[in-house]
Amino acid sequence: MKVSVFSNTNLDSSFSFVIQSQFNKESMKLKSTLVLLFLISISGISHAQTLTDLNWMAGYWTSSDDGNSMEELWSTASGSMIVGFHRDVFANGRSSFEYLRIVETAEGIVYLASPGGRPPTPFKLVEHSTNMASFENLENDFPQRIIYTQNGNTLTARIEDKSGEKGMEWTWTKTKFEQ
Repeated sequence: MKVSVFSNTNLDSSFSFVIQSQFNKESMKLKSTLVLLFLISISGISHAQTLTDLNWMAGYWTSSDDGNSMEELWSTASGSMIVGFHRDVFANGRSSFEYLRIVETAEGIVYLASPGGRPPTPFKLVEHSTNMASFENLENDFPQRIIYTQNGNTLTARIEDKSGEKGMEWTWTKTKFEQ
């Protein structure tokens, strides 16, 4: 029996069924892969990361502990950045400060920390939700991760190493900013 490349008219029906069955299996695999890729792509779209997603950080946040006062002030998103400032005033009269920025770049959202006014260290936004943002820079000695969470009238910042075992945490209460 001759087999035609262009038609299955000369093929027996069992051979035709095997070809159709193989084609259907491959077609289903392709369709499943396309559906999976589509779902992955729309999940990225539904979790779009923009600076306005972080506006929950905005405000004047303060706390005190054992005579030490701590404050953090965050603006809302505007002009492709959120601007922040942190200050600690210790009971012994010493103080420290840090300039903070969160900016939109071509690579994504980046947190820039400038402790004591030094050149900024970048931390890329790696995860966020409606009240949590996690920034990471695994190249930095410490911290390697900065995590902000907001719960009602409290804002918490945690800095930690890659493992999460070594870390420090601050919690502030939203306060009315008075000049």
